[in-house]
Amino acid sequence: MRPTPTNHTVSADSVISVDNFTSQETYSPDAGKEGDNLPAGTRNDESEQKPQLGTDGSGDNTKTLEGDDRSLRVSEVSERFRQQTRTRLKADSQRDYLQAFRRFAKDADLESYTRRQLLSGSKGRMLILGHLDKLPKLSWRWVVAALKPVWIYGLNIPWPIDSKVDLPKLPRVGRRQSPPDALVKTWAKTLANERDPYLRLVWLLPGQHGWRPSHVCRMKWRNVQYNDQGAPVAIVADGVQESFKTSSPVAARLAPDVAEALQQWKERAENFSLDGPILPWRSVKGRLMCAREQTCQAFDKHWKRLEKKWQLPHLCPTHLRHFVATASRRAGLSKQATAYLMGHDPTQGGAMRDWYDSPQLQDVFDEQASRLPYGPLGLLDPPTVELEGGLSKDVVSLVSAYLAGQTGTMEFATTMEKIKLQRSTQQTPAMET
Repeated sequence: MRPTPTNHTVSADSVISVDNFTSQETYSPDAGKEGDNLPAGTRNDESEQKPQLGTDGSGDNTKTLEGDDRSLRVSEVSERFRQQTRTRLKADSQRDYLQAFRRFAKDADLESYTRRQLLSGSKGRMLILGHLDKLPKLSWRWVVAALKPVWIYGLNIPWPIDSKVDLPKLPRVGRRQSPPDALVKTWAKTLANERDPYLRLVWLLPGQHGWRPSHVCRMKWRNVQYNDQGAPVAIVADGVQESFKTSSPVAARLAPDVAEALQQWKERAENFSLDGPILPWRSVKGRLMCAREQTCQAFDKHWKRLEKKWQLPHLCPTHLRHFVATASRRAGLSKQATAYLMGHDPTQGGAMRDWYDSPQLQDVFDEQASRLPYGPLGLLDPPTVELEGGLSKDVVSLVSAYLAGQTGTMEFATTMEKIKLQRSTQQTPAMET
């Protein structure tokens, strides 16, 4: 029988207090509507008195400026946008919005126009709507939300689109489905043969937790929790302190394969100071820059190299975020424990209980260990059970489900008692009269 891993406990002194462990996303309740809200990654402090629409402070950006009759330069617009939003937008959000703007600028041949030509609004409206017509409607909401801040803060021109007049009712951004279990299982079985602990963690951290690349790149050694024997057992990180995409925290009990890879990597790593990144920047040939944080683009390159090296079918970290959420539901993991595992906001549903149900972190770790003893990937290959004594198939199935984390302790005990009662009834000899 495959043994259930020991549930290591984390000392109380090493666990971050729940009171100081916030779970707020940067999204506002109306995030996703275009309106005046900026997309995810934007900081909007109403107490700040900032110039309207990124102007020079007068609040009027319709006036002509020097060079208005010169053709626009996308590079200048991009730089102006970066400067005016450096305290309001994270670097990843700036990059994503500028990529969308450059695609629009190329499609609309924006550099053939001057700022004066766009000030009236009609020309800009025509160019933006023409660009949207070439895109799937499911992406319109995000594209509009990305173009708007660059238009306002980079061009210093009022946004020419009235969403209630110029645009139809926009559908919500399309959701991906969870990848097939067979696809994820192929990756898990193949990469179990990867000898490099660095590359194994590139796979396992998203695969077992559903983390975004920003989670993986910005995790520090100070976020690792250890048991009394010095083995890593959990990762606890605050989203604000570590500058994740959102401010939601992470509290993940480590599956055995993740703990093993992390321990092996720590033995090889040249820098495991508290402030050092767990997976620092590394070149193709393996050269490390231990003090340099890995970028999401660098992480993506490692991921693609891993895919090419082992000739794997295509799979990306975003797919794994869906996989982990689905696997957690199958295992019966609560919404709060799943949110902590994935670095998501458990209060986003808006229900009263979502806000006030904030369990202690040790309870979260215990639940993750009982429901997912081998992590979400462990559900793809349930442990085999070899029992002697002529036990029935229902007993073997029940034990298998329990070891895989698909059945809770109370449910296991109750069902086992029923089976025991049924067997004792069947074995009792009939009374002779």
